[in-house]
Amino acid sequence: MIYNPQAGGSAEDQSQKLQDELEKNGFRPTYRITRSEEELDRVLPQAKGLIVVVGGDGTLRAVVTRVADRDLPLALLPNGTANNVGRTLGITGDPVSLISQLVNPRKTRVDVGRVITPWGESFFLEGAGVGLYADALARYKPEDGKSFLRGCKTLVDMLTDTPSHRLRMRIDGEELEGEYLLVEAMNMGAIGPRLRLAPNCDPSDGLLELLLVQESERATYLDYLRALISGDFEAVNGIETRKAEKLEIEWDGIPLHQDASYLDLSSELSKGAKVWVTLETMPRCLEFWLPEN
Repeated sequence: MIYNPQAGGSAEDQSQKLQDELEKNGFRPTYRITRSEEELDRVLPQAKGLIVVVGGDGTLRAVVTRVADRDLPLALLPNGTANNVGRTLGITGDPVSLISQLVNPRKTRVDVGRVITPWGESFFLEGAGVGLYADALARYKPEDGKSFLRGCKTLVDMLTDTPSHRLRMRIDGEELEGEYLLVEAMNMGAIGPRLRLAPNCDPSDGLLELLLVQESERATYLDYLRALISGDFEAVNGIETRKAEKLEIEWDGIPLHQDASYLDLSSELSKGAKVWVTLETMPRCLEFWLPEN
């Protein structure tokens, strides 16, 4: 059991309750408290059997990036602020009460996203991309406290003056070029502070859901974000999405993110240089145990 006592809904005294509930339901938990990603590097190589992750999206991503190449099943007990992965997979409720539903779990395979650059590769669970959301991460500052409304309002504020980017892309080999405000490759339905950028995304179909917002669609996307804030999501149409296995972007150092983290490799680029960055899926590479219906 990997437990993050610093996640949004965590409490120090909850760990013993979780262990007791696991034991009551026939599991034999080995408890590992982790307050930093570096501590995961110490404990996860020893992991065997089911890994129960108690925490938010950040905790889960930190675990997944370290076990994506190992055949170990995962169970998520969402205990963070946004819980985008849990919501997409239909996992909701109190972590302690969810444990009893893992005795006869529904087992499903889930995709993981991969970012490939000339300097290496990294992974994402929720989404990755360039443009408005990556720009907004710096202004939003998740470390100052996560908030759905503050996240949306940050994007709305930035839409009024943030310039678009001239991008060349390849989507499953098809060439595109244009002025884009936002290019996102989504693996889950939402990203960041519960921004539902791809509510119909299927994380088990082996495909990324691409959200492409051109400069000419700035006003439409502003309406889209305002609808998110008001909760009237169905009122907005016209945002282009498409499914793809692979998105390639000619990258010149503009903000690039994976989940809620920057991938800052600009220092690796020579002035004026451009390289191709690939965002793709690793289809159904993780086994999740989901609470029974």
